[in-house]
Amino acid sequence: MNVPAIKTQPLFSMHVTLKEPLNIGSSYAGHRIIFDVESGYFEGDKLRGALKPSGGDWLMLHSDGSYTLDVRVCLETDDGALIYMNYKGRWVIPNHLKRKVLRKDTCETVEKNEYYLRTLIMFETSDERYTWLNDLVAISQGYRTKAGISYNVMAVL
Repeated sequence: MNVPAIKTQPLFSMHVTLKEPLNIGSSYAGHRIIFDVESGYFEGDKLRGALKPSGGDWLMLHSDGSYTLDVRVCLETDDGALIYMNYKGRWVIPNHLKRKVLRKDTCETVEKNEYYLRTLIMFETSDERYTWLNDLVAISQGYRTKAGISYNVMAVL
């Protein structure tokens, strides 16, 4: 059986400024940290706009030092459409880089390929101009920035 290779196409880049985290702490489930969105923007060939300050990441730190992302944000395109974007992901930082990556003043000194931050993304909108997003699965590679976090988002074809 000849299975075609999965291909991707750039969709947009997204840059998120985060508020100070809410450190819920350790519980039976793991160590929960909540990062609320303060602001942000996204830009690509087919859509661009701003993040509404309505979402965030319900991050879980695991005992092995890895993280699971659980993110919900609302995008507003430059032409006024609202798009709900949710994604799950994994963030694994080698121990020797963790301190540098997590600190605002040193995070940009570490190349994004030196750690693993990947997400699986789904969209939801009722705006006719963007309903094509409802049938799309996207993936991203993320990286830490002084302001928060950024992603290169790719449509899976």
